[in-house]
Amino acid sequence: MEAATRRKVLLIGWRITTLNALRELGAQVWCVTTPDVHARFGGQADIERAVLVSDCADVEEILCALRREGLSPSDFDTVCSQQEFSLVATALIGGEASPIRPETAVLLRDKYLQKERIAKAGLPVARCRVLPDADALQSARADCPVVIKPILGASCAHTFVARDGVEFDAAVTEYRASGFNGPFLVEEFVTGAEHHVDGILRDGDIAFLGISRYLQNVIELRSGVVSGSIALDPARYAPLYEKVRSLARASLDALGHRDGVFHMEVFVHGDRVTFSECAGRVGGGPIDQLVSAHFGVDLHLEWAKAAFGGTDPVTAVPSDEVHGYALLMAPGAGTVRGIPSAEEIRAQDGVVFGRPMVGPGYPVEAPTAASDVHVGEVVVRGADEDQVLKRLHEINEWFQAHTVLD
Repeated sequence: MEAATRRKVLLIGWRITTLNALRELGAQVWCVTTPDVHARFGGQADIERAVLVSDCADVEEILCALRREGLSPSDFDTVCSQQEFSLVATALIGGEASPIRPETAVLLRDKYLQKERIAKAGLPVARCRVLPDADALQSARADCPVVIKPILGASCAHTFVARDGVEFDAAVTEYRASGFNGPFLVEEFVTGAEHHVDGILRDGDIAFLGISRYLQNVIELRSGVVSGSIALDPARYAPLYEKVRSLARASLDALGHRDGVFHMEVFVHGDRVTFSECAGRVGGGPIDQLVSAHFGVDLHLEWAKAAFGGTDPVTAVPSDEVHGYALLMAPGAGTVRGIPSAEEIRAQDGVVFGRPMVGPGYPVEAPTAASDVHVGEVVVRGADEDQVLKRLHEINEWFQAHTVLD
């Protein structure tokens, strides 16, 4: 704790849970953030100073903003981030003070390079290739079924599954209409149930690993399915944990990720586990709350400890109950007029965590735009998976019925 108290930390990108974890360890925190985010959330955490930029992924802008504040990356003991799009900038700016090296940061961001490295390690992963623009994309039509996505994307934004030529043409049409013109990653469609794997690394060793099964594969969100997952008990699913741990360890070694946290996605088809993607951050949505409720592990605090070079073990105590989460969607696109409060959400059966993400006057996109387009979050508990699944669907229906849009 004394070592953490003396640490000056440059956090690139605002995340209240990350800030709270760093402050809990006694750190002095300077936060690089955007003016709009700082205006909305700046009073929620005790920080030494906000360094304002328009883009938390722009190395040039961050370095210039630091200099205007009379600061330099060398002034900080630790330079870190918990944001997907800021990871490479953080590694480049922080140098030795960053817990992730630039090469690893690039591999954790670039989906093609990531899959290429995993394939070279001899691990099961979808075959893929890069195409520069929508015109070149036409050459992949004959390869259906495929998944088409941005190389540096996240949360399934601009991501489509094309099972046949009709779906492929529809995807190209939507790309042209949206103005996104590549480059594209085209990968073979992998069958199986999608799971997310959330873990903590200490000097190359997996100190904690938890597996959760998505309610539906994330790519199916465009069909309007409920987005969420159910945490799997390590004892009941012991063979799966053994297979996933082996794949995760080999994959993380191949990517060079040795300290911090990871959020990995895999496909499980019978006895086969196939690598999908891996990020070097805490999973989005209420995944942190799900891991806390079911496994008793605070991913943000453990990430902060790793950022400070901590080597202490992680103690996980899986619950006897089953837990699951759901992203609560608005009934469509529009401007929010009314939305259930946190207290109302938490009053529903089995809820252990719940909150609205927006308030009246907030404009919302259609819930099929991306996997992170949601206006509320909930984690529930139950005696078994069937009860948890039932509660998640009931709460989502109740929430939509009580969310009013213009």
